Parts: sequence; structure tokens; C-alpha cells
Amino acid sequence: MVLGYLIGCVIGIIVAIKSDVEWLRSLLPDLVDKQSSELFTVFCGCAVYVVGLLFLATSYLGFLFVPTVFSVKGFFSSSVFTACVRSGSLELACAELFLPGIFLLPAMLILGLHSMQWSVQLLRCRAGELVPQDPTAPRTFGSVFVLLLVASAMKAYVVPYVLNLL
Repeated sequence: MVLGYLIGCVIGIIVAIKSDVEWLRSLLPDLVDKQSSELFTVFCGCAVYVVGLLFLATSYLGFLFVPTVFSVKGFFSSSVFTACVRSGSLELACAELFLPGIFLLPAMLILGLHSMQWSVQLLRCRAGELVPQDPTAPRTFGSVFVLLLVASAMKAYVVPYVLNLL
């Protein structure tokens, strides 16, 4: 999973370095002014990758595609960060990506690991093996929900405050 994230980061950096960042320079003032402060809207935006991981947990071959979700997240994060740095707004990149990412990436790692395990268990059940139920599933969902809620609160309330200070 971590390797998939790093591969996505490297590809995102390469793409962002080779692309033109003039479009981002024109959007930066709008990004700062039009950030949503509704917690539910931000929560839904943060939960996109988690929903993908949950979907893969319910498929037989989901354990093969979980690293792909991490690659996509790494690609988008690193390409946005690189484009922001190239356009001269390091503070926007740090506030927008790192503050929520402190809580979003651990949530993804926890759920990614469990999604791979649940997918393998589903495949083993399909093969006819008797697989015991995972007793840690409620705690996993609870911890991921709390981490997503904190990441959403950081993105909805703390990031705009920090950007206004800068």
C-alpha cells in the first residue's frame, strides 16, 4: 500500500513538473476564497478514497486493487503539491494537503489493511473454507470514522483560518 502511494507520488510529481502551472496561478485566489466550510461537504470529499477501499473489501479480487487506490491518492496529492510549489504558494500546499493528511492517510492505511484482509477472507470463503468473523471490524470502522471526521474538521475550519493568517 505504501509502495503504491509512493509510486503514485512519483508519477504525480513528474506529471506536474512537465505541465504548465499558469492555470493554477489564476485559480489560487478562488481556491482560498471559495473553500467550503460545511463539515458534511468536506467529509464527503475526504471519504471518497475510503468508500473506494470499502468497495474493494467486498470484492473477491479487491486485495489486488487496494494499492491502486493508494496510487491514485498519491498521484493527486503530489501533483497538486508540486503545482502549488511551482506556482509559488507553498503555504497553500502545506495547509491544504498536510493538515488534513495527518489524519486522512492513517485512516486510509488502517482501512486499506483491513480491506485487503476482508477481501482475502471473502475469497477463502468462496473456496469453501470456514473463516472466523473479524472481531475488530467495529473498532476499525469507528477509528476510521473518527480520523475522517477530524481530517474533515481540519480541512473545513483550520485550513481556512491558517490561510487567512498567511
